[in-house]
Amino acid sequence: MHLLVVLLGSVCALVVGAPSVQKIDSPHPAYIKDVEILPSDDTRIIRGQAAVRDQFPYQISLRWGFLSTASHICGASIISSVVVLTAAHCIQDYGTHTVVAGLLNRVETTSATQSRSASNIVVHENWPGGSVVSPWDVALIIVSSPFVFTTSVQPIELPSQGAPTSGDVVVSGWGRTSGIISGAPSVLQYVDLEVLPNEECAEDLVSVLGRSNPLDETMICTSGRQYAGVCSGDSGGPLVKDGVQVGIVSWGVSPCGITIAPSVFTRVSSYSNWIYNNL
Repeated sequence: MHLLVVLLGSVCALVVGAPSVQKIDSPHPAYIKDVEILPSDDTRIIRGQAAVRDQFPYQISLRWGFLSTASHICGASIISSVVVLTAAHCIQDYGTHTVVAGLLNRVETTSATQSRSASNIVVHENWPGGSVVSPWDVALIIVSSPFVFTTSVQPIELPSQGAPTSGDVVVSGWGRTSGIISGAPSVLQYVDLEVLPNEECAEDLVSVLGRSNPLDETMICTSGRQYAGVCSGDSGGPLVKDGVQVGIVSWGVSPCGITIAPSVFTRVSSYSNWIYNNL
């Protein structure tokens, strides 16, 4: 079985959709190694469960379309009435971006659903673009009109710059529920995870891939030792601890959930000042 280090959007961005993006040297995104496939039981988000209505009112379905109806490509989160936080690699340089809030089932339209088009997108200026796994995987979407806050639509709090994170966290999304064969679920999924210190994260990556690159201190890991985590389509979604968003789904090892490989997130507290400065 070939394992790949991959960004976890439904489709990877070809070029970042923001002006003046600086190109930089970055690690190659894919390291391939043959490994034995480990047993994988019935899985969701990976090994999560279905959410209930209004459980994650900050959750966004980020949709993109080009000459067609927009489809879900990534997750995102509401951080103010007019700003959505997501991963830079979820942003395309053409087509249209739409964000939908108030969803439980991603194909539903109810009185709780609020859809907004993107009026502006700010991608971190150091993001290298394309499908490269790299730091600076963070972007802001400014919506065309403010969200109306209800029990189904609420913002999530952000950490202060440099704040540490440890312990139990939760991640939600509509990403694939199995790393081998599965479609995207209709109902929002979530899973409780444990933050893995970066030193231990590096050890687990080495055990699976033979190297820990491109992990760095601006990223946060969750343990994959219970074969639970995120998968394709969860990118850009929120990792939350005690009502504060500490991570943005960024990358992982594919196929998902068949090794102890961790899930890796953009560490929000590494970019809190950047986010506030660009609101």
